[in-house]
Amino acid sequence: MLTRIRDQKSMNILLISPKYNSHIIAPHLGLGYLSASLKKAGHTVLVLDGLREPVVYDPEKWDLVGVTAMSTYFPEALAEVKKARSFGLKTIIGGPHVISVPEQSLKDSGADYACLGEGEITLNQLASGTPAEEVEGLLYREDGEIKQSSPKHFHKNIDEFGFPDWSSIDPRTYPLAPHGMIARAHPLAPIITTRGCPYPCTYCSAPITAGKAMRYRDPLSVVDEIEMLIRDFGVKEIQIEDDNFTVKRSHTQEICEEILRRNIKVLWSLPNGVRIDLLDPELLRLMKRSGCYLMALGIESANQRILDLVKKQLDKEVVRKTVREVTDAGIEAWGFFMVGFPTETREEIQNTIDFAHSLPLTLAQFTKCTPLPGTEIYDLWLKDYSDGKHIDWATFNYYKFHSNWAEVTSDEIDSMQKKAHLRFYANPKNFIHIIKNLRFRQYMTAFKRLFNLSTAD
Repeated sequence: MLTRIRDQKSMNILLISPKYNSHIIAPHLGLGYLSASLKKAGHTVLVLDGLREPVVYDPEKWDLVGVTAMSTYFPEALAEVKKARSFGLKTIIGGPHVISVPEQSLKDSGADYACLGEGEITLNQLASGTPAEEVEGLLYREDGEIKQSSPKHFHKNIDEFGFPDWSSIDPRTYPLAPHGMIARAHPLAPIITTRGCPYPCTYCSAPITAGKAMRYRDPLSVVDEIEMLIRDFGVKEIQIEDDNFTVKRSHTQEICEEILRRNIKVLWSLPNGVRIDLLDPELLRLMKRSGCYLMALGIESANQRILDLVKKQLDKEVVRKTVREVTDAGIEAWGFFMVGFPTETREEIQNTIDFAHSLPLTLAQFTKCTPLPGTEIYDLWLKDYSDGKHIDWATFNYYKFHSNWAEVTSDEIDSMQKKAHLRFYANPKNFIHIIKNLRFRQYMTAFKRLFNLSTAD
């Protein structure tokens, strides 16, 4: 296979995100960026997103199949690798799960290659003829052994990646079920303006999958992409999916000011969460003027002991003040909360739930602490709380995961989580807000999600 890739000037490459049970259905940015990089190098690429279409293809047309995976749908990714290999196709796996536990992922999947970092470089080098041992950030098989070419690599200048291949992830081809449940306008497109996370939160895999160093796109390029999406794809709302959009104030400010300078009329939101301690009234007012109408806030816990335990680096006394400042600026606040941390007590969980209900939030999400691979909490779970047997990755999501590390049983955590959602969305003010902002075609999706939140097992 190495010789065949090396001798081929261009390849036909199939990129797959498997079909799985997801509350978030939106254009797959990761595959969009990979497709753009490969097409720029002269390769033929097809993106198949299982959340948008059936993953069905003619194996005779393809030289290499790339499959992306997050932990919660790793079993579905394994099935796609197995199918591709049954056709005799070479396969490469990547995505957050693979970056976090690459060698185990390669063993479990049976794939030929695994990408250790950002695939824009790794996959392009492999497809363009670079021998596996010289490709940046690659695991590969040789003589029955798994070998690594070099450490994973995070590219410093992410502007060099350009825009995603939006023609392959056209926002108009996706169902009305985006990140955040409620969207004001359609079509909707996600974008990223940064990569990386410098914070040490023990439950979060972002520093592992995107690197600890923050990397920023040029604000002018970001707004160019927004303009292009509006012009070429009819996009009316943007969802900025950064892990840390506000970590550098000047970056946020320049994007907002450029949107205003160009007089771009677009709604935008921050559904992936921002640091509460990096917001201030002046910045919030600027964000609102430029089109921001909703932001998710990473609050997690109302207990300082828990926040310190998981290295959140957040003073809980700042939370109430900042949430009020967000709403005073005319921006809807969506609270992210987590329950079932190691050693957490029943009283601490209830304190977080009560605190959430006391805040002027429009949306609230109560998830379970889940040990994502590569994190400190995962290492703790693996060492002291797993049974050492086969890991069922399908249970590694924020609603299904059952742990035995809190001072509360898993069944009781389930019950408290469900009641927290029911209590919040049974509030007439919150319920009416959702109803008012739904399109007719979204009603079934929204009620299904609310039902799943309150009945997840």
